[in-house]
Amino acid sequence: MMVGKSSFIFFASIALFFASTVQAQHEDHMVYVDVYYESLCPDSIKFFTKQLYPSLQTNLSHFVNLTLLPYGKSDYTTVQNQLEFTCHHGPFECEGNKIQACALALIEKGQPSEGLGYNRITVGFINCLMDKVDRQTSNTTFPLKECAEINQVTNYVDIDNCAHHVDGSKHLSTLGELTKNLKPPLTSVPTIVFNKQYRKEDSDLAQENFVRALCQYIHHDKPAECSGSSGLKTSFTILVLLVSLAFAKLF
Repeated sequence: MMVGKSSFIFFASIALFFASTVQAQHEDHMVYVDVYYESLCPDSIKFFTKQLYPSLQTNLSHFVNLTLLPYGKSDYTTVQNQLEFTCHHGPFECEGNKIQACALALIEKGQPSEGLGYNRITVGFINCLMDKVDRQTSNTTFPLKECAEINQVTNYVDIDNCAHHVDGSKHLSTLGELTKNLKPPLTSVPTIVFNKQYRKEDSDLAQENFVRALCQYIHHDKPAECSGSSGLKTSFTILVLLVSLAFAKLF
């Protein structure tokens, strides 16, 4: 027996309802995650490449509204209308921080990827920079071209120019002011803040198990990554039952 037009509309309506419900769940339960870190800090690199970035390759990505602040324990002063930075791990870190600040501002104009609370390309590019950086005391180099090719960043030349221009200093100083506004003041790097409220135990936990720290703040319809079972799976099961009942009525 063929399914008529009215039945097609019914199934389409169910699908649209399910999709809108899932999207609403994501928006309602999105967790704000602010990461205060430094481009050459070993602990920052470890957190970003071993905890944060891998977690964002899962369904958890839809529950994260991410803000990256590559500044840490840096400082700056204004000398003859020029911004001069000093950084925790030396001048090369200042360069790395500026590169990342420019990437955050320039890749896809800083806009989040559709359905995510951050830009996927930017996060991938920064993860690559931190993972592949050649940390040397005398001549640290950042693999901009290599990471741009891996992550399909077409304007990496603009990012490099920005980092060595006054624009890079301005972008980094903005991140510096945001870092200085953290309450209580930043004392360790990286510092991870959930939902705009700093709790040392959450920050410490995130560095060892970001998934566990994040899942504490997802209160309903937790994804499978949180507990091995998913509220979304339950919703899908309901959808299947509804469709099955609808088909039963047709035959």
